[in-house]
Amino acid sequence: MDKNSISKAIGELNAAILRELEQDARMSITEIGKRVGLSGPAVSERIKKMEDEGIITGYTTHIDYDLIGLTVNAFITLKSSLTHAGVIKKIEEIPEILECYSITGHNCLMMKVAAPTTKRLETIIGQLQQFGETNTSIILSEAFEKRGVFND
Repeated sequence: MDKNSISKAIGELNAAILRELEQDARMSITEIGKRVGLSGPAVSERIKKMEDEGIITGYTTHIDYDLIGLTVNAFITLKSSLTHAGVIKKIEEIPEILECYSITGHNCLMMKVAAPTTKRLETIIGQLQQFGETNTSIILSEAFEKRGVFND
């Protein structure tokens, strides 16, 4: 990733603030300020501006799905000839579908699913097959955690 291009686009200090937030989104404004060489209010103002501009779109919590009983995780692709908007609306009704992406290639959608059992996964696949052809890959393990733009 070309961090210099990113820094040029948003500025060195904003890039430094984003780097700290990617490492720990719960870090205090004061601590971020110490690390990037700005006052707390200046950091707060920059974060607010990046939120307003849509650079920062939210803050998330990472959950260990196994520990909450969602032990069967999979990627499912879907090839459908139905209207995209109609399929998306139906997919949104399936709570185990955590992520959904429009993709290029043979398939039109890719989804990440977390289910409590293989039986429930099978039911979800059946629901999706109403819209077209599916292909499912069960996730065995995570090769590495989702990383941010500023990981070193």
